[in-house]
Amino acid sequence: MSFKSFSRDSESNKLFSLNPKRSQSALEYMMTYGWAILIIVIVAVILYSMGIFNPSSSITFTSSGFAPFTVSSSLCNNLGYKIAVIAGPIPNNANSLTISKVFLTSATGANATTAAYTLTNPVTLKSGQSATILIPNVACNAANVHYSISANIQYSYTVPTLGLQTVNTTGTVAGTSIAGKPSVLTAYEPVTVTNSQSSSTPSPFQQMVNFTSLDSGWTSISTSNFGQNVEFFYYNGTVIPSWLESYTSSYAIWWLKIAAIPAGSSETVYVGFAPATTNLFNTVNDGEAPQLTCSNPSDTASCSTYAEYDNGANVFNNYWNFAGTVLPNGWYLIGTVSVVVSNGLIAPSGPGSGAAYNLSSSPLGILEIYNNQTSGETAGFSNVGLDNSSLGEGLLWMELNSQPTVISSAYLFPGSINPLTPYEPTNIYAVTGVHYKNSDVTWYYNDQAVQTYNSNTNQILRSIMIYNGGGSSGGDQISVKWVRVRAYPPNGVMPSVSFGSVA
Repeated sequence: MSFKSFSRDSESNKLFSLNPKRSQSALEYMMTYGWAILIIVIVAVILYSMGIFNPSSSITFTSSGFAPFTVSSSLCNNLGYKIAVIAGPIPNNANSLTISKVFLTSATGANATTAAYTLTNPVTLKSGQSATILIPNVACNAANVHYSISANIQYSYTVPTLGLQTVNTTGTVAGTSIAGKPSVLTAYEPVTVTNSQSSSTPSPFQQMVNFTSLDSGWTSISTSNFGQNVEFFYYNGTVIPSWLESYTSSYAIWWLKIAAIPAGSSETVYVGFAPATTNLFNTVNDGEAPQLTCSNPSDTASCSTYAEYDNGANVFNNYWNFAGTVLPNGWYLIGTVSVVVSNGLIAPSGPGSGAAYNLSSSPLGILEIYNNQTSGETAGFSNVGLDNSSLGEGLLWMELNSQPTVISSAYLFPGSINPLTPYEPTNIYAVTGVHYKNSDVTWYYNDQAVQTYNSNTNQILRSIMIYNGGGSSGGDQISVKWVRVRAYPPNGVMPSVSFGSVA
């Protein structure tokens, strides 16, 4: 038997010689069909991004009708139906019109097919002006659902030749519902903030909200873990940073960090209530003053939970709580007697002791300090000093139990004035503050302006001082829990707050 010889090299060459034909065939296939496949993939991506494969989310906002109005936006969630309108030319050349009612004649995707809503505060518009209307009795209970609403907007106007005219204008809007009240909340209450001044509030702005036992939501707030089940949020469900300053059995004061409110307009936010056993407090969005977590808020040195839920740094423009045993970054000691930092700052009685913080720029807001003077005025000058130029000269003093006193040669107060009469607290904690505007200096006590004094000289606040001293015998002990700078409201007037009904 004979065997045919076999060469690996020759066979390999033979096999290799076949590859170019196969490669050429594959290349021709890709060139013929590859571009078509690529085009199909690109079209599929575009269709997906447009929501073609998700019909409920592909419906964008549409509107028709409603003359003389133009509907600029339409939103619907579990808080209600929200529509923004712009007034066009008003019939019969009337100067203005007033919107008083909205009727829904047909609706899909909402919790009601028909409804009538009378505006609590009728909206008056001139041509070109806009307004946003929230209808709380028509809601979309789930997000990303298509809704369509036919409605009548009832408005009225007056002209000399015709008198009062009441008109219903009809139109249709459609869109996709959005998220609303956070799911952890079982009830909510609208809170309307109204800026009645001729200028907008700063952005961000710290708005005070004072709940009392007369408010319908009080029962939901005054639970066993007071306030910890409360959360503030916008219409779209975004949580608003909030900070609980203080509370008693009949009131609670919150501060909200909100966006600017234009002059002469209102913003409706919401306060939500979770079950009484829920704790929403944290150090980010929902928090409270550092001493409130302690069983004895006036004695915090041994409190292991001091500042546990303090989110003040996320709410105010500047904020320090003196937690722990070390001064916050940027603060430094001054004077001859060492201060004590132990979940708060204590400037002991005796000659000159305290701490200070140099400001990189003069704050445009209100500087406030939560502090306590342990006894009446004895010697020297006590409590909070505010440096006008450089540390050690031109000091402006806030006195709790005496008159503000001029020291050095700055003559900030050329005269006698006692802004805190008749308050003058002793042995209690209080929020005392000051605001500079040109030559006017306004003193604050427990969040309220109590007196404005003209110093005849433009003032610039350059540092913060917590100082007990001013003479060889010094002054009384001062204890401070926190320091903050909050935004100054337009013309010094805090926007008003009104509450709706709990839903």
